[in-house]
Amino acid sequence: MSFNLTYQDVVRKPNPMVKINPMKQGSGKIVNLQDRVDKLNKNAAWKKTKKSWAEQGKVFDVSRIPRFTMEELGLLDIAEDVQRELDEKHCANRIAPTDVFDPALLQPALCIKTSNGKYISINSQHTVSTVAALIDAGLVPGVTDWRTFKFPFYYVETDSLAFARRAFGVHNGKGSKKQSQYMQLRNAVYIVRIDKETSDADEVAKERQVSIAEQHECFPVEVGSDYTKYPGTFTNISTFENLSDEEIDMACAWHNKYFHYEGIHVSLFFIYRDLVRKFKPAKCKVTGQLEEELAALIQSLFGNLAQFAESCKAVWSSYTENKHGYKDDWNDDIYAEALLQLYKKFGGQEKLPKALLETHDDLVEFFDDDILNLAP
Repeated sequence: MSFNLTYQDVVRKPNPMVKINPMKQGSGKIVNLQDRVDKLNKNAAWKKTKKSWAEQGKVFDVSRIPRFTMEELGLLDIAEDVQRELDEKHCANRIAPTDVFDPALLQPALCIKTSNGKYISINSQHTVSTVAALIDAGLVPGVTDWRTFKFPFYYVETDSLAFARRAFGVHNGKGSKKQSQYMQLRNAVYIVRIDKETSDADEVAKERQVSIAEQHECFPVEVGSDYTKYPGTFTNISTFENLSDEEIDMACAWHNKYFHYEGIHVSLFFIYRDLVRKFKPAKCKVTGQLEEELAALIQSLFGNLAQFAESCKAVWSSYTENKHGYKDDWNDDIYAEALLQLYKKFGGQEKLPKALLETHDDLVEFFDDDILNLAP
């Protein structure tokens, strides 16, 4: 029995993303605040908000703007039922590592000031705890007592702990616009590409990953952005970042060769993760023939990876219900296992790792009969 599915070439068209790729569009341009005011004034949502303020007679009370002062750290208290519990590992591993810590990046202590002059932290305990502990450890030259060390406080005068609780929610999600995974990736890429700053190994590695993908006309984009309509785009940033350079190179090269007319489904990254990581210890090779035959299988039986992935999830539900009596949670390993089992079912002759064929050895039998009946 031999493999008898054939990949049908699809006419390649120029991909607009090559020219409009947002990762390449950064210019380092700086605009004044008037530019942002003008944009808001043209925006329909902002016009609606202004109208609402006017109708309700609401005005901006400037006396409520937080004030700034330099105060001794010993004056600051922490209300334990307002903030989270102290995460010591966050202080040690995120704020204070020697290759990361920079006093210029420390945030001020955000707090309330009560009528009796006490300062209570709203959202700063990890920063101030780290600073105080560094002083306590004798690591701040010229400073021996953290209690008398002056640190920037940003405060509002109130006795209301309810205000403190609401403020903590605002500063930690509610009311704030958090950076998406895409924005964090773009920021790292811009630091390397625009600012020419290469002192952070993680930022350099992320820029390298993006460059590898771009070489194969594959592009990370923001979820829900207009860019997602273009071929070669993907939004699963965390999955992408967890791949090795080799896995990204092989996955994107395959997509650009065989499915250049489609957006990238996340299953591609999981499949190539396992092709690379499981083939090497088994002394198997991901050959050009195997890659073309896998493309032929997906194209012929499912049309694209997105439809293949949907079929895999249905197969996994049927498989686990049959084996265990219940439908188990989805397992991303199944993409590669199901694909290679189908490949063997349809006569594939390339050497494959047993780990991908035998972990769930009869998984392939749970594909629809309409698919299985096409096997030779």
